[in-house]
Amino acid sequence: MAGRGTNQYRSYMAAYYAQDLSLHLRNRPGEVEQTWKTLLPLCLSYARCTKDFAHLDGLRSYLSSIIASAICTHVAQRASSTRPHDSPHDMPHADLAKQHTSIADNFSLLADHTLKMSRHFQDARIALPASDLQTLYKKTWAGRETNMKLARESDKTSAATLLAGPYFLPLGMDTTPVQAVRFGLAFLREYCDKEGISYRLRVSLERPE
Repeated sequence: MAGRGTNQYRSYMAAYYAQDLSLHLRNRPGEVEQTWKTLLPLCLSYARCTKDFAHLDGLRSYLSSIIASAICTHVAQRASSTRPHDSPHDMPHADLAKQHTSIADNFSLLADHTLKMSRHFQDARIALPASDLQTLYKKTWAGRETNMKLARESDKTSAATLLAGPYFLPLGMDTTPVQAVRFGLAFLREYCDKEGISYRLRVSLERPE
């Protein structure tokens, strides 16, 4: 089934989010290069499996957009935590060159994934519009959290309880990865029920090997 592949990258999303939360609690920056940046190509690779199933392809595009958004958020935080040297002319040339290269690399990464985030989100809204969620996936729509004030508070929790929290609809560029995973679980349960598919959905917070 086309939906089976989503278990893998949803598990990665949950595990990476739990890892980011753990790093944040220790005042350490989140990882990008070995986590989120490698996950986006994996998510995109499943297009061959979902292309004939519009709503599953829409879910994949939503997740792709949110992965790209996570990358942008982490890279932006790098920039905000990096302060220019008070006297750059006093810096060794090697250090100054290294700093400039790092800034250029981060800008390139941010620009690239901002464009990807926007493109995937647009694809998602075309393949799985909010109107379809409301009319065709009523359980999933009804299960959303309607108090938007909780959006900023709901994920400030321990990794062990991450999957038990709420999700918010419609999905947007501010949707966190774990909120997207919660939505994906609810959506796929209803999708499988509607299609008469017997399949057990599993998401682990352990980083897949």
